[in-house]
Amino acid sequence: MPTKSLRILIADTEPAQALTLERSLNAAGYYRIAPLYHQQALVSLYDAQAHEFDLLLISQEMAGGAAVDVEAYRKANAQFRHILIYPDADTLAPKIDALMQGIDPSSHI
Repeated sequence: MPTKSLRILIADTEPAQALTLERSLNAAGYYRIAPLYHQQALVSLYDAQAHEFDLLLISQEMAGGAAVDVEAYRKANAQFRHILIYPDADTLAPKIDALMQGIDPSSHI
C-alpha cells in the first residue's frame, strides 16, 4: 500500500506532460501532488527546509536542458529527498509503479 503522505512535486513547462505524470501517480495511489509550470515557482522553493518534499519529478527542460549535471542539481536542491529528471513524461508514466517502489518501500508490501 502506498504511503499516502508523500509530498510530490511535478515541474514541467508543459501542463499536459505534468498531468500525464499526475494521473499515473494517482493510479498508483499517490494524491499529494503539486504541479509547477514555471521556473519562478520552482525557484521560490529553494528556501524550503532540507527534505521538505519527498520527490521532485522535473522535466529536463525545466532542470536546465540535456546538459544538466544531475548530481550537482541534487546537491543544490536538498529540500527534495528524491529528484528524478526526465526527458519526456510519456516515457516515464508507464514506469511510475517501478519508480515509486524504489522511493516508497511501503508501496509494494
